Amino acid sequence: MEEYVRQRIEVLTARLNSLRPGLERARQSVARLENEAVPAGATALARAAQLSAARAMATTLAERERHLLIAIQALQAELADQTLTGHEQE
Repeated sequence: MEEYVRQRIEVLTARLNSLRPGLERARQSVARLENEAVPAGATALARAAQLSAARAMATTLAERERHLLIAIQALQAELADQTLTGHEQE
């Protein structure tokens, strides 16, 4: 069981590490779109749509990051508990 938990932690950590560059790019896109001046009219509406999509993507990726962190922490706690329980039984 301990080996399985360690493997899950590794897999989730790899997912987290691969997610972070995309999250950073999404946040940078939001910042760029928020700070970019655009003329009024259709261009402004298109930019508002882009900004809305970028914010949605950044929020989705941040939520995924949070879920991965929670899962990793839970598995680490379980691993620590197994280690403590295993030492008590010896």
